[in-house]
Amino acid sequence: MAQIVLQQPWALVLLPAGWLLLLAFAWRRRFKPFSAFLARLLIIVLAALALAQPVIPPADALPAAPPDRLVLLVDQSASLGAAGQQALRSEAARLAQAHPDAHTLLFADQPVLVADPLPAPAAGLLNPEVSDLAAALAMARQLLGAGDGPGRVILLSDGVPTRGNLQPELERLAGQNVPVDVLLPAPAEIQAWRDGMNEVKVVEVRVPPVLRQGESYDIDTLLHSERPVSVTLKLVQNQTTLAEDVIALEAGDNRFSVPVTASEAGLHTFRVSIAAAAGDDRQLQNNSMSAFTQIYPPPKILIVAAEQSQGSRLAALLRNAGYQTEVVGPDGLPTRISELEQYAGMVLANVPAPALKLEQMIAVQEFVSGLGRGLLVTGGRNSFNLGRYDGTPLADVLPLSLEPPPREERPPVALLLIIDHSGSMLEIRGSTTDRLTMAKEAAIRATDILGPDDLIGVLMFDNLYQWVIDFQQVSDGAELLGIQQRIARIPAGGGTRILQALEVGIPALIEQDSAASRHIVLLTDGKSFDGSSSIADYDKIVDQAVEAGITLSTIAIGGGADTDLLSYLAERGRGRYHFAETPEELPALTISESDILRSEALQQGDFGVAVAAPHPLLRGLFSTRPGDGRDRPPDVTGYLAMSPKPQAEVALQVGPGDPLLAVWGYGLGRVAAWSSDLGAEWAGAWRSWDKASRFWGQVVGYTLPAPDLPTGLRLDTAARADGTLSLRADSLTAAGQPVDNASPQASLQTPAGENEQFNLRQIAPGLYERRLRLPADGAYQYRVTQNQPDDDSLSAATGFVQPYPAEYGQPDSGSGAPLLQQIAAVTGGRVLALGELFAADSTVEAVQAPPSEPLELWPYLLLAALVLWPIEIALRRWGRLRIQ
Repeated sequence: MAQIVLQQPWALVLLPAGWLLLLAFAWRRRFKPFSAFLARLLIIVLAALALAQPVIPPADALPAAPPDRLVLLVDQSASLGAAGQQALRSEAARLAQAHPDAHTLLFADQPVLVADPLPAPAAGLLNPEVSDLAAALAMARQLLGAGDGPGRVILLSDGVPTRGNLQPELERLAGQNVPVDVLLPAPAEIQAWRDGMNEVKVVEVRVPPVLRQGESYDIDTLLHSERPVSVTLKLVQNQTTLAEDVIALEAGDNRFSVPVTASEAGLHTFRVSIAAAAGDDRQLQNNSMSAFTQIYPPPKILIVAAEQSQGSRLAALLRNAGYQTEVVGPDGLPTRISELEQYAGMVLANVPAPALKLEQMIAVQEFVSGLGRGLLVTGGRNSFNLGRYDGTPLADVLPLSLEPPPREERPPVALLLIIDHSGSMLEIRGSTTDRLTMAKEAAIRATDILGPDDLIGVLMFDNLYQWVIDFQQVSDGAELLGIQQRIARIPAGGGTRILQALEVGIPALIEQDSAASRHIVLLTDGKSFDGSSSIADYDKIVDQAVEAGITLSTIAIGGGADTDLLSYLAERGRGRYHFAETPEELPALTISESDILRSEALQQGDFGVAVAAPHPLLRGLFSTRPGDGRDRPPDVTGYLAMSPKPQAEVALQVGPGDPLLAVWGYGLGRVAAWSSDLGAEWAGAWRSWDKASRFWGQVVGYTLPAPDLPTGLRLDTAARADGTLSLRADSLTAAGQPVDNASPQASLQTPAGENEQFNLRQIAPGLYERRLRLPADGAYQYRVTQNQPDDDSLSAATGFVQPYPAEYGQPDSGSGAPLLQQIAAVTGGRVLALGELFAADSTVEAVQAPPSEPLELWPYLLLAALVLWPIEIALRRWGRLRIQ
C-alpha cells in the first residue's frame, strides 16, 4: 500500500482553532441549516490538509524489502562422474560469488553445508555411491525456514536419486511457497562430463532360485554398452570358472545364455564379470554381478498311464531331467492320500475317466488341493473330452474347460462299424439280452449321433463277411430309418474271422477320402479263426489304415473275447480299447466312439504351435522376440480343443489360438494340462525334439511345491535404511511355537569365499537377528545351526545377493530429466539449461528502477475546498429562504 508523507505537518494545529470558531458561529444559529454547517467543516479540514502539503514519495524512496534468500543444492553422486561433479561445483561457485549470503549444500548420501563449493569434498565426508535428494531438499527447506522473508532453492543434479522418498518433501516445499529451480543438463553435456568414454556394465544375471539335481537350466546375462566394443566375459560357479571368452558387444543391450546342468545338492553362487580394454570402460564398479540358487535332491513323480509304452517314454525323459519316476496303470493309482504323500507330483498320461474309480479321482483331487502337490494331465484319444472327464472330479481340477471353443460347421466324417454276428453272439451270459441284439442296438444308436452329411458303413462278419450298409450319407427321415432297419435285421452266423473283416473294411474306408475324419469300431466276443494268419498280417492291414489317417478302436464283449489281440489292434490303430463285461454296456461304449468322430473337440491336421505369453515353465526353450524363427515350438498333427478357465495361464497355443499348454493353481497345488498327446499319434515332433527332456522336466517342475525346508528354522534377510543388512532366524517348534533362548550359531560366506562366524541375538519371541555391514557386493551364503534339547542340531541355509550400488547402474544420459521437470512443476520453480542458469538467476534480487518524482497531493485538496465553497453558500441561502 502507498505511503503518504506530510511536508508541513505543523499546519494541522490550525484544525482545532477552526473547529472552535465554526462551532461558536453555528451555535448562535442553532446549527441551521445543518447541511451548510457540514460543508464548512469539510472545507476547513481540506484547507488544513492542503497547508500541510501531503505527498506520495516514489517507490525507491521506501525502505527496501529483503531479497530472496538462496540455497544451492549441488549433486556429488557417482552417476555424474568426476568431471560432472566438478562441473556442477564450478557452476555453484559462480552463483555463490554473485550471492554472498547464499547457503551451499553438497549432497550424495547426505547433505553437507560448505562455505566454498569449488573444492572437492574431503574424503569420507560424502559417500558418492548413494544419492539422497529428498534429504538434501529437506535440509534446504529447514535453512530457509529459519529466517524471515521468502526463499528459493537452485538444484544442480542429474535427477537420478537412489534413496529417499521425494514426493512428500516436494509437497512441503510447495506448501511453504519455496520454489525449486532445476538445472536440466543436455545429454551432450553429461557425455562431456564423462570425458567421452564408453561405458559397459553387467545389468542382470538370472538363475532359477530353486533347482533339482540333474535339471538343465540357463544362466542368463544382460550386458549393456554405449558403443560397440569387445570384452572378456567370465562366469564363475562357487569358486570354479565355468566359462571365459572374448565376446563382441553391440551398442545397447546384449543378452547371453550359458546352458548348465544342476550338479550336487546345496547352495551355489554364480558371478558374471566383464573386462574391457583400457579406455573403453568409464566405471569399473558395475562390471560384475552375482546370483545364487539352491539345488535339491530329485523329487519322485508318479506316472499313471493307460498304455505302458507311453508312461515308460515319459519316465525316461523325466529321469534325464533329474527326477525319480514310478510308472503304474490306472489300477495302480492309490486311493489313500497317505500312500500318495511320497510323491511330489503326478502325471495322468492319456487316462480315461472310466478306467479310474471315484475314490481314485477324489484322491487325485485331494493330492493337489490338500497336499499342495503337482499334477500334469496329458491328452490323447482317452483323455479330457474323449476320456469322459465331464462331471468327474478330474474336470474340476483341470485349468481347461472341456467345452470346445465355438467353431464353424464341421466337415463330414466317416464311421465304419464292423460287427461280429457269429453264433456265440446269441449267447446270454449273466444278462437278459444276447450280445448280438445289444450290438445292433449300439449300431442303431450310433447313427442317431452322426449328422446327416456324415458317412456310415456297416460290415458284419463271421467266417464270411457281408456289407449290411455300403458307405452312404446318414441323411435323415426315411433314409435314416432304412439304415436302422437293415442293421436290426443282421442275423446270427457261424465262426469268427477278424482279419478277413479288416481286410475288406479298411480299403473301403480308405476310399472315402472326402471325409475329414475316418474311424473304425470293431465289436466281437470271440477269438479269430483265420487259419495261418499271423500278427504280421494284422500289422500290415492296420498300418495301411494308420497311414491313411484312419483310427481303429475295438470293443471286447465278455470273457471269451481275444482281449490281447483286440487291445493290440487298438493301440496299433491309434484308437481305444474297451472291455464290455455285459452286453448292456455296448451301446454306451459304441456311442462314446461315435462321439469321438463327431466331436468338435478333436482337431486333426498340421497345426503350428506358438508361445502365447512368456512363462516360467518355458524359460530358455523358445525365443519370444518377434520375427525370430529360432527355437520355435514343434508342430502337432492333432489335439483336443478346449477353452481356458478364467484363472488359467496359457503358455502355448495351437491352431486358431486354442490352448495347448495351460496351468493354474488349484487349492494348495498346481495343475498343468497338455491338450495333445505324448507323441504316439499327434505330437511325434515333440517326442523327437532334442529339448523334449528339458521341456517335460520344466513343465512337471513348475507344478511341484517348494522343496521341504527345515520346519524349525526360517531364515530371512532385509536391507536397512542405514546401509546395514539384517540377518534373521525364526526358531519354531514342530507345533509352530517360538523357541526362546536358543542361541543359534550363524556363519556368512562372503563372495571371496571367507567365512565369518557370529551369534544371533534374540529380539522377539523366537526371533533372532544380527546386523552387519557387508564388505563387498556379490553372492553370500547364510547358514544357521541351532542345538536342540535332545543334543541334536537343526540347521538351515539360504543365499542372497548384494548388488553393486545403484549409482553405477543408472541408465544413459538424460534419464533424470522427467524427475527434474516434475520438481520444478510441483514447487513452482524454473527449468533451466546449464548455459542459462547464471543469467537467469540475476532475477533472484530485485532490479532497481530509476528514481521518480514524488506525487504532490495539496493541489487536489485545495481544489476540492474551492469546489465546496460555492456549494456551502448555496446551502446557507436556501436555508434562510425556508425560514422566511
